Amino acid sequence: MSFMKNRWAVPRTHWLHGIKTAIAAGLCYGITTFYGLEYGYWAVISTVIVMQVYVADSIRMCIYRLSGTIIGALMGIGSLLYFPDTMLGRLFAVLLPVGICSFMTHYNPRYRMAAITAVIVIMTGFTAPDKVGFGFDRIIEIAIGICCAFVVSVLILPVRVVDVLKENIRNQARECCEKYDILTQAFLNGQKPVDETLLEDLTRKVWKNHELFQSIKQHEALIYHKKFSKNMKMIISTMDKVVEHLRTMARTLNVTEEAGFEIIMEKELIVLATESKAALLALVENQGSPGPGLTGTDQLSLAIAATEDRLHTLRSQGVTTRFDLHKLEQFYSFYHSMHYLAEDLVAAAEY
Repeated sequence: MSFMKNRWAVPRTHWLHGIKTAIAAGLCYGITTFYGLEYGYWAVISTVIVMQVYVADSIRMCIYRLSGTIIGALMGIGSLLYFPDTMLGRLFAVLLPVGICSFMTHYNPRYRMAAITAVIVIMTGFTAPDKVGFGFDRIIEIAIGICCAFVVSVLILPVRVVDVLKENIRNQARECCEKYDILTQAFLNGQKPVDETLLEDLTRKVWKNHELFQSIKQHEALIYHKKFSKNMKMIISTMDKVVEHLRTMARTLNVTEEAGFEIIMEKELIVLATESKAALLALVENQGSPGPGLTGTDQLSLAIAATEDRLHTLRSQGVTTRFDLHKLEQFYSFYHSMHYLAEDLVAAAEY
């Protein structure tokens, strides 16, 4: 029973994608049937190909499919007009545009779709009385399918990548806080080593943000520009820095398995970690906009100052001399990672 539950636990976005694809295909079929298009099935096929889970991907596929279709149809029309309707003529009519388009995919993937369209136009167009009109009819049919997919994707319960990215960053921020707790406790409890794979999954997730950001910038921002956060790039950059500081902390803990020391600054470092986590969560929840959630950065600045003052006091008292050189380097490396992480969060909040 548990297996069956997991098997059917499909994300809501994919159920929605199936429903929207069916609606778009039905709409396209209705339009082509109403206008009596002979090859209307190409329009419906295009609708299914273009429809994607996220709006940004649908827009990208619309551009890819439409531009490739126009190029391929024009090349197909040219082949139909130039080559004779013989076996050898048909052979060269297919080989030439397919070869050119396949070569051009090195520069742009849209030429793969151009090759497919060229073959469709050529293989079915030699017997057409109006070869030019036949080729342009294929463009119209596929354009209808693309338009249906675009309208449904954008207007009916759109699933925007920008919303997915924001939710991903919120989850990553919470995971950063959990990893920060693990690292801080390991440091304070005798500088114990941590699992070397502790941050691998989180690092991959954070780097994925850049790919999603580019998708938003190139496609969704063209339509939902008012919804696109100008501070999103700053937040993504801040998440990169936070994870990199955490990775430095992990490497610092794993450089030695020697017995550690009690950290006299434990109280100050716990406060610094606590305020850093609060500032990070406030930053991603407010999407970088000034607001009540970011007033905690004042507390974070005070925590930074408190750790610095405490460290200077201990150094002036000669307390750090109890560390050997190796442990002293380990302490300062971890301490400065915490310090720089906090400073990056203060800078991001003031952006």
